Amino acid sequence: MPALSMLAAVASEHALTPQRAWLDRLALIVPASGATRWLLVADLACLIAIGLATRRPGLGLPLALGVGFLVLNALGMALTDFYLGLAFFHLVVGIAAAVLAGRARWVGFATLALALALGILT
Repeated sequence: MPALSMLAAVASEHALTPQRAWLDRLALIVPASGATRWLLVADLACLIAIGLATRRPGLGLPLALGVGFLVLNALGMALTDFYLGLAFFHLVVGIAAAVLAGRARWVGFATLALALALGILT
């Protein structure tokens, strides 16, 4: 038992906390895993809307999906936490669809609202 209390005291030392402690403050915006699955479906709808809004949808659709996949991986690596990167990806895709999707802008706005609501509520 004394070893356990000693371990707790050492772990709570400020100088020994992990460098990624700033992630704990951002936990409010990261949705739960069940919500993330539905948000990925919404992200797919946004990317499809962006691809279909281009002049050449046959080329724009696979390009939008490919760029979305690259952006998701880049955000996951840049933010050093995949789930935080995924939360920002939902926001980025929603904003991109709201700006680039033409008549289907509502998909981007709906995704933004859903990502913010599920990030706060779950």
